[in-house]
Amino acid sequence: MERISPRFLNTFPPDKMLCHPYWMAEPPFRIWGNLYFVGNSWCSSHLIDTGDGLILLDTPCLAELPYLLDSIWSVGFNPREIRMILISHAHHDHYGAASALRHITGAKICLSAVDAADMAARPEWFHRHNRERIPPDENFRADRLLEDGETVKLGDTQIQCALTPGHTPGTMSHFWTAHDRERGPARIGIYGGAGFGTVRTAFLEEAGLPLSLQQAFEASIQKVWYRPVDLMLGNHPCHNDTFSKWRRLQAGEQNPFWDPSEWQRFLGELRCSYRAFMALAPADQTALYERSRFCDYCGDRAARWFQRQGS
Repeated sequence: MERISPRFLNTFPPDKMLCHPYWMAEPPFRIWGNLYFVGNSWCSSHLIDTGDGLILLDTPCLAELPYLLDSIWSVGFNPREIRMILISHAHHDHYGAASALRHITGAKICLSAVDAADMAARPEWFHRHNRERIPPDENFRADRLLEDGETVKLGDTQIQCALTPGHTPGTMSHFWTAHDRERGPARIGIYGGAGFGTVRTAFLEEAGLPLSLQQAFEASIQKVWYRPVDLMLGNHPCHNDTFSKWRRLQAGEQNPFWDPSEWQRFLGELRCSYRAFMALAPADQTALYERSRFCDYCGDRAARWFQRQGS
């Protein structure tokens, strides 16, 4: 049987870490030209300077908002310059701070129409699904509902949105070109939702979602397989080894984020892991998911700090 990569399983940090969100803070940095990492050890957030305002891709949970704001200031921008908040999918670790950020900045929140409809149809489930340590944002709403193939434009940036259902019914992947004055353009790709714990049979039945999402998950991989991507991002740092690349960049290595072969390597690993996971009996899927832990793949400062606490 194919090996199931832990980076596609349980990405939820232990409760003790959620009580100490500063453990997950990470230094922000420039990835390529007008593209920056401003996320944390658990979830990625990316900032694009379009020349006519900022686009933020995904927010952390509300408790991590102060560290997001600090990261944006640290890379030289005023958070009030954010014009758009582009959400990959309707899970709280990707939209949790969006409403507060909109209140501060006036930015427009963009989410797929499919996920917005799912949230409206099952609000009680979304609130129950989020753990008590992360209270749901009951006032969350999107300002712009995105359809498959739609383009989001601001300044010199045009982001193509591709519906890639599976992780949620309305997960979206995003593709655009980042600009660097010295190194030139880079075609960017970020896969909207690679965790397949949310398509295990027990989860779908509990959530009242169709089992057809299991087929949709693999079909979505194929849908974007041939997208030309020079530089792959992840909406969790483990998906593209964000911090190991950052350390290599700090050590003077030629930009390790540039890797035109990584996109299909990642999708290939995801597909093989997914097929192996789906070959398990439903009870074994749940057991494997629940055994996996944030620290299995994180390997960075937050995980080491957590481990030093004796947990």
